Amino acid sequence: MLIGFFSKTTARRLLSFLPLLALVLWINGFVIKQDIEIQHCMPLYEMFKPLFGFSLISTFIALLFIVAEAFLLNFIIDKNEVLSKPSFLPALLYIIFMSIDNSMLVLHPSVLANLFVLLAIYVLTDSYRKNSAFSNAFDAGALFSIATLFYAPVFIVLPLLGIGLFIFRPFNWREWIICAIGLLMPFLFVLAFYFWNERLDYFWSDKIVYSIVKPSINYSSVFYVLVGIILIIIFLSLGNLFRNLTGVSQKKIKITQLLIWLSVFALLSLQRAPSVSCKYFSLFAIPVSVFCAEYLLSVKRKWWSELLFTILFVSLIINLTLIYF
Repeated sequence: MLIGFFSKTTARRLLSFLPLLALVLWINGFVIKQDIEIQHCMPLYEMFKPLFGFSLISTFIALLFIVAEAFLLNFIIDKNEVLSKPSFLPALLYIIFMSIDNSMLVLHPSVLANLFVLLAIYVLTDSYRKNSAFSNAFDAGALFSIATLFYAPVFIVLPLLGIGLFIFRPFNWREWIICAIGLLMPFLFVLAFYFWNERLDYFWSDKIVYSIVKPSINYSSVFYVLVGIILIIIFLSLGNLFRNLTGVSQKKIKITQLLIWLSVFALLSLQRAPSVSCKYFSLFAIPVSVFCAEYLLSVKRKWWSELLFTILFVSLIINLTLIYF
């Protein structure tokens, strides 16, 4: 029923339903005051510090970013016909995966970084079969650089730029050079600012090189059930993914390859996350939302996909509301 709803409902209705659902899932973010980690934060994220004292405003901004990212992800997938049929399911799953625990319901840096990673992915996919993609190469590099200036572990995902150019473009050394210039440009502005204010050593020691403290995890048993359900869906999705890559368009194969590489680098970036927390899996939510949506839409036994999604959603609600008991 729920899967069918998101496959058949008109875009106009979903444009109002998805933000409302996101608001319901993020109620705890407005009700429960949570500490925001501000140590060693990157320069662009540091600009949001004045808002941290106003939890309602900062939470609302985070919610706006997540809803915008969900629709942007869905737009990229629909435009490139990655799914077997048009659906708003990737947007729904992205909102769910970005809300699975109360620790995620804050304005954390990876929420902001995800928007620029998605924009970079869009620019890379848009370069496919263009005669010249100099502007795409520059924009993709600059967008990834901006994402890194919000959330440092995105630096580990930077090889995705080269992989994207290799997948979508015939080799053109000028495009690679222009992409590198785009990547360096935002950092040059930031370094010039810190140099001008005689804080270049501070930028290096506090933003780039610092000790990462990873405290022990203390989650409820319901949370582990929720994670187990997500892992089952991911496992089934990956099996379905590799089975269905034959007989499809070259562009779909290339975008799928890019998303697979993104999932690999997103997991590797966890090694540089400031702490052990669900919110630092946010990069991983981008490809996983697409893979899981494709699996749930392509399952022949619709009752099975509906059952998996219902268990996932019910577990999510229970995990978010356990804080009141």
